[in-house]
Amino acid sequence: IHQQRGQINAQLRELRARTDEFEQITGHMNEGIVVLDRKCAVLSINPAAQAIFDVDQSCVRRDFLTVDRSPDMIQAIYSAMTEGRGETLFQHSGRQYQIDLSRIESEGAVIGLVLLAFDVTEQTLAERSRREFTANVSHELKTPLQSILGSAELLRDGLVKEEDIPRFSGLIHTEAARLVALVDDIIRLSQLDEGAPLAQAPVDLLEIAENAAASLRDSAGKKHVRLSVTGQSVQVSGVRGFLHEMIYNLCDNAIKYNVENGSVEIAVSTGERQAVVSVKDTGIGIPPEYQSRVFERFFRVDKSRSKASGGTGLGLSIVKHIAQYHHASIELQSEVGKGTTISVLFPLQGPPESPSQETDDK
Repeated sequence: IHQQRGQINAQLRELRARTDEFEQITGHMNEGIVVLDRKCAVLSINPAAQAIFDVDQSCVRRDFLTVDRSPDMIQAIYSAMTEGRGETLFQHSGRQYQIDLSRIESEGAVIGLVLLAFDVTEQTLAERSRREFTANVSHELKTPLQSILGSAELLRDGLVKEEDIPRFSGLIHTEAARLVALVDDIIRLSQLDEGAPLAQAPVDLLEIAENAAASLRDSAGKKHVRLSVTGQSVQVSGVRGFLHEMIYNLCDNAIKYNVENGSVEIAVSTGERQAVVSVKDTGIGIPPEYQSRVFERFFRVDKSRSKASGGTGLGLSIVKHIAQYHHASIELQSEVGKGTTISVLFPLQGPPESPSQETDDK
């Protein structure tokens, strides 16, 4: 009896050690794990699963269906019991979880289930964005192609009067240019999404701003918009082409959505820990309810005006991605009828220095 008691105590110590080891491992998992017996009573539930299902340890020994009795969960448990595996989705506190259930067998008999819960919120959002992006791209490509095809067919069949040929040819040229711009923007977004490291070098933001403004002088002149660049020379480490495109897109947007005889002011400044490029316009402004969405792909506040101005709906999205690539943040201030100011804030490594010293240091 003494020997058997010793063996039992040794086995209990080993069992406790294994239980502690299991609890230590599962207690530090980000994934939720629940162990159920063959009657679906909870045998073990780790802290992550408790947070996901909004329960505590008091649910142990209770039927899991008292934790979640949704039809989808019931079906997943039934599938796991009968077929060996079940799965469903579960939402809680704005997060989405993939629930996987696997049957546990011993000597041919079902002894329980293991439930694993994975947070798939980011993957779900990414998949939704991908579908929306694909749908938007298809629509944006189809619209100009239909115009080009229709005009080309009329010209081919000789149904256009001689005096109208320049108008139809101009339409084909305009829509083709819009297609090229859209494809260029999609390629640029793809490059930014991939996040491939590119060679960075010291770039003077004031110089970039002046070059972008020079490229848009004619466009501003056609709308009688005054374009000015002010500020001081400040260098940041970045990709020159990306930074030029970022400031160009901000200014181009400010011109397109401006009023006749309005103004666009580009200002470059530096503070103790950041360099700032701001583009201020006197345009139509952005309603408060749309200000958080203007950097989304293909989002347009006024779709009819955007189409008329020839925009692709990707300009500000590219600005956002370029800013993120350079670890910069974006601030937007806007009032309907009074204009918009968009500022890009670049982090600096230390206190501002003179341009010559900063160049030497870099």
